[in-house]
Amino acid sequence: MNNEVSLRILKVEDVSQEYVNWFNEKSIIEYSDNQYRTFSFETQVDYVRSKTLDINSQLYGIFVHSNHIGNIVLDKIDFNHKRAEITYVVGNKDYWGKGIATLAIEKIIKISREEFQLKKLSASCADKNEGSKRVLLKNGFKIEGVRKKHLFFNEKWFDQVDFGLLI
Repeated sequence: MNNEVSLRILKVEDVSQEYVNWFNEKSIIEYSDNQYRTFSFETQVDYVRSKTLDINSQLYGIFVHSNHIGNIVLDKIDFNHKRAEITYVVGNKDYWGKGIATLAIEKIIKISREEFQLKKLSASCADKNEGSKRVLLKNGFKIEGVRKKHLFFNEKWFDQVDFGLLI
């Protein structure tokens, strides 16, 4: 599967209705602030365009062969402190449980180190997001802290687990 999964900078031309639909499906955005936003083809084109202009952010599409199945963002890149945050989504549920997010994170770690000379990555997730916690731990991230009742999703409070990785 490793050779089948690739990352590349997402372009406006990559925006499709399927991509927009990911963010309108409750199970995909269950532990995400995306549940508080409204998504349309136009808003996603604007989002992708804005990311291409932001020097402190890199929006990569996750592709299996030529099929766009998710995104991973290298965000809040701080060149002074050589660190960034990552966020990610595998939006195509046909690819859930197949190790795609683990591979995408592995690839973004390599890009962070080799292309941006970063020394640290961070990521956060809701404490109940077992899949996200698992893929971060598989990639060597360590829990750096827990923020109690920090996230409010679907009328419930969740702790936020903060992860870090020295690269």
